Formats: sequence, C-alpha cells, structure tokens
Amino acid sequence: MIESEAALPAATQERWSWPPLFGLLEIQFGAAVGFLQTAVPYWLARDGMPLAEIGLLSGTAFSPHAWKLLWVPLIDLGPWRRVWYGVSTLLTALLLLACALLPEPAKHLGLYTLLLTGLQAAATTAHAALNGLMAITTRIEDKGRAGGWQMAGNVGSTSLLGALAIWLASAFSRQVTGVVLALLVLASGAGIFWVTEREDAARAERASVLRAAWERAKGIVVDLFRTAFSRDGLIMLVLCLMPVSCGALTNLFSAMAGDYQVSEHVVELVNGLGMGVTGALGSLLGGWLSDRMNRKLNYALMGGVTGLCALAMSAAPMTQTTYIWGTLAYSFANGASFAAFAGMVLEMVNEGAAVTTKYTLFVAASNLAISYVTALDGNASRFQGIGTRASIAFDGLITFAGITVVVAIFLMFLRKKPRPALA
Repeated sequence: MIESEAALPAATQERWSWPPLFGLLEIQFGAAVGFLQTAVPYWLARDGMPLAEIGLLSGTAFSPHAWKLLWVPLIDLGPWRRVWYGVSTLLTALLLLACALLPEPAKHLGLYTLLLTGLQAAATTAHAALNGLMAITTRIEDKGRAGGWQMAGNVGSTSLLGALAIWLASAFSRQVTGVVLALLVLASGAGIFWVTEREDAARAERASVLRAAWERAKGIVVDLFRTAFSRDGLIMLVLCLMPVSCGALTNLFSAMAGDYQVSEHVVELVNGLGMGVTGALGSLLGGWLSDRMNRKLNYALMGGVTGLCALAMSAAPMTQTTYIWGTLAYSFANGASFAAFAGMVLEMVNEGAAVTTKYTLFVAASNLAISYVTALDGNASRFQGIGTRASIAFDGLITFAGITVVVAIFLMFLRKKPRPALA
C-alpha cells in the first residue's frame, strides 16, 4: 500500500473498523500475559518459590511492556502495522510453546525468565501495532467504545486463558497447554485481515525510498516530541507513571491462593472464568463512561475503586470466600480502569505521523508503573512477617498515593482555562 489517503476511493476512506474486532485481536496479548500473570506464579508457588521472588520474576518478565518504546517507532515508519501485528503474533505463539515445553522451569529460572521476557516482548509489539491501527481506523466518537472492547478482550482473555493453562496442565500436561494456547493465538490473530490500514497524506510524496524513509522518520520524531513535551502530554506522562490504575495484584493472586486455603479448582474458576467475565464487564463499563465524562477524571475514579477493593480485601478474614469476592471485585474495577486508560490515551493520539509511537509512549509509562508496583507488592509481603495481607494492603495504599498526585495535577493545571483575548 503506497497510495496516499487522498488517492484512495471514498469507500475505502470511510471504512472504519468495527470496535468489537479489537477484542478478538487482543486475545494474543491476553494469552501471553495470562500465562505469566496466572499460570506461572501458581506453578512456581507450588514448587515452593517465595512470593517475593515470584514478584521479582514477574516484574522482570513484564518489563518489555515498558521498554518496548525502544523499537516501536519502527512500526510507524511505513504502512505495515498489520504486518507487524501478524509477525509478532506468530512469535508469541512460538514462544508460548517454548515456555511450556521447558522441563522443570523452577530449576532453570534464568532461561525461563529469558523466554518469558521474550514472550512479553513479542506480545506487546503486536499489541502496539494493534493500538496504532485502533487509533487511525476508528471514529473519534467511538474511541471509548473501541478502547472498552479492546480491554475487554485484554483482561477477559488474560484471566480465561491463564486459568485454562492451569487446568490443561493439571488435566494433561504443560506441553499440551503450550500447543492449545499457541493455536488460539494464531486463530484469533487471523482477524487482522478484516482491518483496513489507511494512509495519511504525509506519505503521499513521491521520492526515493531513502528520502521517503528519512522524511517519515523526521515526521515521527517531530510529532512525538510535539505531543510528549506539550503541557497535556507531560501531564499525561505523569498520570501514566503514577500507580493509579495498575491492577498489579492480578499478577500475584494465583500465588496467594495457598494463604487463603483455596483449592486448585477454585483458583481455575476464580482466576479464569470469574476474572475473565468481571474484567470484561468492567472494561465495557469503563469504555462506556469514557465517552460520557472527562476521560482523565474517569481514569482517576476507576483507580480509586480499585484501591478500595484492595483495602477491603486486606481487612477481611483470609478465607476462601474473601479470596473469591476480593479477586472478582478487584478484577472488575481493574477492567474499568484499563478501559478508562485506553479511552484517555486514544483521545490524545488519534492523528499524526507517530500514532503508534505516541500511544506506546503512554502505555510504556503505565506498564512501567505496573512492573514496579508488582515488584513492590511482592516485596511488601516481607514487612514484619505479615505476608500476603501486607502485599494487598500496600497495593491499596500506593494506589491512593498515586491518586493524590493526580488530584494535585487537576487542581494545579487542568482546571486552569486560557484567558480570552482582549478585543
């Protein structure tokens, strides 16, 4: 595709993507994240690994979601976001298979961590390409709905496929788990053929390949810096870096099951079907609210609900009942928070030469927050020997600390209106 948007037929220009399609295309991401978020901590905890070490491994393996900004600008160089998505999805399937085929991962933690990190790098690259496609192929009035559907696919498949991995491993083997997840990733990724990637006018110039690449790269850098260093861009970066709506406990819930005397069957149901349904419903609600109120305010409110869920769970008795309602409530609030985040970012990056890179910048900042909060949550279990309860309480407290910063930003900057020019 080398034609400019102006040269395309009018029917092609108006062919917007159907928002629910992004929920299907996000399954590859959910499979990779769910494997690391739910199945891996559960298996390692059963092998006797302490929660603090599991939190460190998870934080390390999830780190590509933050430093993917180093290579994601390449996605914006040409009209190849669909190609990036397809190749990265294939790599995700292969790395899922490799992680599942590794025997006794607890005895090969170095290699296992490397494979898991590579898995997240591949999945998050496909995710970035999909974000770029979502930004340029959906109507402005559908940004919240598109973000809601994408996050419904994200958190829903993350929970369902993570629990499916645990069930398949117990009923059959971890090798079977890898095969099934890899096939699901490839099947859902085929939906990319129903997305039409349209060109912008900046690519219409007829020039040599090298000159065109240089002009495109220059446009990406200018667009990225113009957005990132604007007042709204800097405020957005601070919002993303704050621990407002991280949902970091979802990376550790399966490892906490033993402290709540929860059976493997209940772990599968709660972390799978339960969190999948509640997370998806929360995402749809968060996306719906994003189209009906200030999107930054919605993000802060949903983060507050998530923090309240964590504090309530930490104060309740450590029983199976608490584990069930606590994880489901937290999952619902986390889904709404993620959708609020998506709608907030899509509103800012819906046009320009660096659409994918700009979206990735803010997502990377948010994922950096998720990684460091996951590690801190796990390490909090060592506080005065309190254990799991300390981790959950810390998550709620650090969430409200982040919201305090957000409220201060609202008071200092967002309420200020530019003065009208004098006649």
